[in-house]
Amino acid sequence: MKKHFLDILIVICILVIIGCGGYLGYYFYNSKKSEDAVSKLRDMISTEETTSRTNVDEDMVLIDGVMVQRKFEEIYRQNHDFIGWITIEDTNVDYPVMYTPYDNEQGEYYIHRDFDKENSSAGLPFIDKNCTLNPPTDNWIIYGHNMKSGKMFHDIIKYEDPEFYEAHKTFTFDNIYEDGVYEVVAAFYSQIFPEDSDAFKYYEFVGAAGEEDFMDYINNIKRLSVIDTGVDVQYGDQLITLSTCSYHVDEGRFAVIARKKK
Repeated sequence: MKKHFLDILIVICILVIIGCGGYLGYYFYNSKKSEDAVSKLRDMISTEETTSRTNVDEDMVLIDGVMVQRKFEEIYRQNHDFIGWITIEDTNVDYPVMYTPYDNEQGEYYIHRDFDKENSSAGLPFIDKNCTLNPPTDNWIIYGHNMKSGKMFHDIIKYEDPEFYEAHKTFTFDNIYEDGVYEVVAAFYSQIFPEDSDAFKYYEFVGAAGEEDFMDYINNIKRLSVIDTGVDVQYGDQLITLSTCSYHVDEGRFAVIARKKK
């Protein structure tokens, strides 16, 4: 009986190992597939020199009633949910950003879908549906997965390291309307709190009721920040928030907030 029990236990362990290996293989296969698709999109961005043009409108093209930067023309024609491209140099953060204000929840249509709207565990970074880019809300919140493969928004957690921050003080978010360079203001750990909680919920701030409300938000993010950036923020500055999952607590999050450089 004892030997029979051990044989069954060994078989179960082998099946568990095979199952885990199969899951990991499937996970990393899908991650690579997703990255290959993003690479093809990246190649579609036009690098045509435009500095010689005297009229800024020449850098724009009208597509189905929307004026879009010409460099994003090919991508936008393929999927009108595309809203821009975010890049943090020398990291894995180099992705298209999607926007679905028509969707339920926070506009999470692409949380588990790729650019072609097919199922994808990696999904794509997307903007909270309560944000608007034209006209702009005070803060644009972009969500992205913290992938075990190190892809998507995994690397933004590196902003907890002062040395990483010093080497990556700025990043770019070029949207379909205009390009933008953003300097990091704060980076911190947080979590999704119960709706009735009085805790500071960074993920609820899209637009300020006025200057006092705006500066209260800035004071809160600086208080939480694990790095001291010394970046001065004024009422009227355009903010951008990068948000991803973190596993320090249940429903944990890590956020990086930046302001657009003038």
